[in-house]
Amino acid sequence: MASLPPAKKGRKFHHKSRYGCLPCKRRRIKCDEKKPVCDNCAQRNIECSLTYFEPATRHRPTTNTTVNGNALQLLGQISHEDIPPFCRSNTRDHELYVHFRTHTAASFSYVEIGQKLFSDEFPKLAMSFPFVGHGILSVAYIHLAGLSQTPSQNLLAEAAFHLNQALPEYSKALSDITEQNSAALFGFAMFVVLFDFANVNEECGVLLHAARRMSDSDKKGEIAKELASNAARIAHGMHNIFGIFWRCQGWISSGPLAPVIQRYSPPMLSEPSMSWIRLEDGHLAALNNLWQGNPAVPIHHSCTLSDAVNSLRDTFAMVTQLTVLRPQGLRAVESSRMELSQIHTELSAGRLDDIPSVFTWYIRLSPELISMVEAGDVHAMVVLAHYAIVLHRATSDKWWIHKLPERFVATAELVLGPERRAWIEWPLLVVQS
Repeated sequence: MASLPPAKKGRKFHHKSRYGCLPCKRRRIKCDEKKPVCDNCAQRNIECSLTYFEPATRHRPTTNTTVNGNALQLLGQISHEDIPPFCRSNTRDHELYVHFRTHTAASFSYVEIGQKLFSDEFPKLAMSFPFVGHGILSVAYIHLAGLSQTPSQNLLAEAAFHLNQALPEYSKALSDITEQNSAALFGFAMFVVLFDFANVNEECGVLLHAARRMSDSDKKGEIAKELASNAARIAHGMHNIFGIFWRCQGWISSGPLAPVIQRYSPPMLSEPSMSWIRLEDGHLAALNNLWQGNPAVPIHHSCTLSDAVNSLRDTFAMVTQLTVLRPQGLRAVESSRMELSQIHTELSAGRLDDIPSVFTWYIRLSPELISMVEAGDVHAMVVLAHYAIVLHRATSDKWWIHKLPERFVATAELVLGPERRAWIEWPLLVVQS
């Protein structure tokens, strides 16, 4: 990834126009990135892509996928189908549509029913609701960009294009949710969050790289505010998904996307594995000491932070119970007491079928806590950094989470500064190591 040049003394810091709108990029002119419409587009009276979504710059390479037997069988089936109407001619759209069904779909779940949901049910919805088809293509382009060993701005621009194409129809449907369109709306909201994951990851990466090259504390403070705002974007996206879900829960529960919201019953835990939960829970509960009784923290902020920690404790315990350990991990559970880093290693190597469970904390976040994160509140950033631990261990093998856990911890470290670094010692140990 290209780095930002160090700020020169006496010159006001500014970012390069990495996230400028598509019309400005095509004209190769600097975009002021003003939203919802940049000044250049306003002056020319043309549509600005900042009204909708912007592409991220590039993604880290991930492991290559291989075509298994099921994918080959599906590939043969797709080859006899008509090209969907949301795929443009003379582009890679149809290729990426096939890629989604044969490769991307399998990466979302360990279980076959979850894989078929993405490879079969979403394409069926797309035939009736083209905005779902554009969502499929957007995610497929992001996935392919992540697999690329070279900069892939064109692929990411295509991902943004397809979301922009979908948004008008999606927004219109949101004004009239029915049993018929509820699954399509819920599914597309999931694709929007995946797009946000990619963009927030890349934007945070660029900002963090710039911050590390600076010595000016004021300029670092400006970047820290932008980073905190990006971190809050994920929470807003999660709330949008479940805003739709709660409005039509019955329809979704009995519809084609029911497996997405299926919860798994946790297995009975042995006493050694319960000790893992107790050890981590004790460390999380101790976070309350940072603000409870602290006269510098308003009481309503203290209550908001404690509620977020209680929810985080529940999420940690639930994910630990639902994780299927590898054989070595099972032997480790039966052995002596383990350290925090060892527990994280074993749980990261396990298998979590109920991936949505790790996002329970996000879903339960109060608007007040989200606002505190967005404002760069030091205590809220501590809670976010500790959430990064469970997010990291549950999704360490998922391409679509990118480097978000590491970005969150690095953001918290920047906001807190060296004098408060000890507050996030655990996240720094297991996520950043």
